[in-house]
Amino acid sequence: MLIKLKWVVYHLLVTLLIILTSAQVGAETAFNKVSNNSEASRQLSSLAYDLGAGVRVNETMNKTGLARLLDNHVFGEDFKHQSLSAEQYLTLIERNDVERLRMLIKHYKSLERYQWPTVAPIELRLGLRTKEVAKLRWILAQLGDITPYSMPVYRESIFDPSIEEGLKLFQRRHGHTVNGKLVPQTILALNTEPSIRVAQLQNALKETLIEFDGTKDYVSVNLMAQTLRITKNGVVKLVMPVIVGKPTSKTPELNTTISAITVNPSWTPPASIIYQDIFKYIEKQPNYLRNNDFVFKSYTSNSIDNNVGGMDSNSLKHKLKNSALVQLPGTKNALGKYRFTIPNSEAIFLHDTPGKHLFKRSNRALSHGCIRLSQPELFANYLMSKEPENTRFVFKNAIKNKQTRHFNLTSKLPINVSYQSVWIDKAGRLQVRANTLAIRGKDG
Repeated sequence: MLIKLKWVVYHLLVTLLIILTSAQVGAETAFNKVSNNSEASRQLSSLAYDLGAGVRVNETMNKTGLARLLDNHVFGEDFKHQSLSAEQYLTLIERNDVERLRMLIKHYKSLERYQWPTVAPIELRLGLRTKEVAKLRWILAQLGDITPYSMPVYRESIFDPSIEEGLKLFQRRHGHTVNGKLVPQTILALNTEPSIRVAQLQNALKETLIEFDGTKDYVSVNLMAQTLRITKNGVVKLVMPVIVGKPTSKTPELNTTISAITVNPSWTPPASIIYQDIFKYIEKQPNYLRNNDFVFKSYTSNSIDNNVGGMDSNSLKHKLKNSALVQLPGTKNALGKYRFTIPNSEAIFLHDTPGKHLFKRSNRALSHGCIRLSQPELFANYLMSKEPENTRFVFKNAIKNKQTRHFNLTSKLPINVSYQSVWIDKAGRLQVRANTLAIRGKDG
């Protein structure tokens, strides 16, 4: 009887211990869940403040509510059609590009507490001592163009080589002529209050969040930076300089996809290029059309007429009534080896070019509106790497030949073409350009 009683007591104690342990584990799990939710909410709230949506953050908001607040701020009118989950926002927060933008936003917000100095136009020379130099030194130090300094007050006003180098770095970051002088363009940028930069950085951060798609690569062309890059979930896969529309025919902003690649394309110049450029060329060089592989293609029969030698502008005008002017594929073709189709209403596309030397220029706003790539073969190979094996095989053979071949892509990568006035370069420095609105541009 005593032994049986002992077993009963033992089982009761074990059961009680299990209940207590379970309760403790449940409490710890609940605590961790609350703690994790609290940390996630804190991070989402912090992102909202960096984006400028912090005034609408309610302390009682949970992760889902904060995600909807961010959606409304990031996507605006498209909020009902586009959204990100709280988990997606938390993933974005960990990305290096997002983190760098947020750090800069915080830095420029911290500068808003100062009454920003106004630098006056003066002629700088080494050894010059004036309060304008002290203002310049302070601004450059705050913006990271010179190393923060500790020196006697009287030396702060003396123009020395360190300020000159800092001013040149500032000019380089803003796309100005790098001369170490206080020219009007540089003065305007120096006197720009931090709140303006905060707004620009917040817009750049919004664009980065909008582009989020963890499953796809994303192509972006910054018309200000004159660069193309492919990123996947914040990781840069490919970057290259490009040529964009010149001031009289700027490349328009576009949000579309890359739908096809043409190997060995022909080129049919639009009327604007024929009348603005080609007419001038044939007046100076009567055999310009023949020397550059142009032919006429009948509008009705598609027959080819290669009798283009010695043609003047009047003869060309007459011929264009019944035929299109076409440049045959080859080394002289204005589109080079590759053309990339991006559906849009502006007749804009990406393409190769025989004028490779132009990519060495710092200002590459030179085209009639289309985007010329410095490394089109890398771009083409990257796009084709997403295609089926048999398509890649046919593509490789097409490159070796001279015939025109079209490849419709099954993996249509999204592409955004925009004028981004601020971005972070590969050295981690903020780049700023004067904000310019895009106007229509239609030709290559």
